[in-house]
Amino acid sequence: MPASRGMTLMEILIAIVILSIGLLGIAGLQAATAKYKINTWSRSAASGLVSDIAERIRINPDGIAGNYNNGVDDSGASAYKLTANWATQQADDVQGTWAAAKQCEAAGIACTVDERAAYDLAVWRKQVRDSIPQGAAQIAGGKHDGVRVTLMWYDKDFLKADSDGKFTELDQSPVCADDSTGMKAQSCCPQATAAPDGVRCANFVFIP
Repeated sequence: MPASRGMTLMEILIAIVILSIGLLGIAGLQAATAKYKINTWSRSAASGLVSDIAERIRINPDGIAGNYNNGVDDSGASAYKLTANWATQQADDVQGTWAAAKQCEAAGIACTVDERAAYDLAVWRKQVRDSIPQGAAQIAGGKHDGVRVTLMWYDKDFLKADSDGKFTELDQSPVCADDSTGMKAQSCCPQATAAPDGVRCANFVFIP
């Protein structure tokens, strides 16, 4: 009669160790996936926000700088402009100061070019705040060189290695320079934003 065979205690312990390593790996993968999802969601939301403000400007083209009146270049001031830096915009959000004087989309309300621009910026600025973490934005430019939209958001997982090799320090996006090209030009923060460590920037340019 053949002898009974089974697993020894050592084999069971080895199996438990291997299973534990596998489970730890899965947990680490889930944590990394969640981290990158937040940044992916923010970038996806940024694309939608740029599309929204582009359509608003195209509907109200006289609100952007660089118009032609009777064939004459009239590069006046743009009503579609956001220049406040990161800290100012965060304080404005806390105080609830982003509001338009006129609700231009309400029935029976007539708005001038500038009033419509102010309304668009107020509505859009709230969307920025609601769509990306501590969202802020800057808008500059006009019809001649294109409208530049910079979106900024805080990413608590935007880390770099410290002196001990541990990822514990907040990283900083590069500051835009005149010769910035490629990915740096797309992800740098304009000097005027005064963005602190941990803030990511994304730059978009479109022709109205």
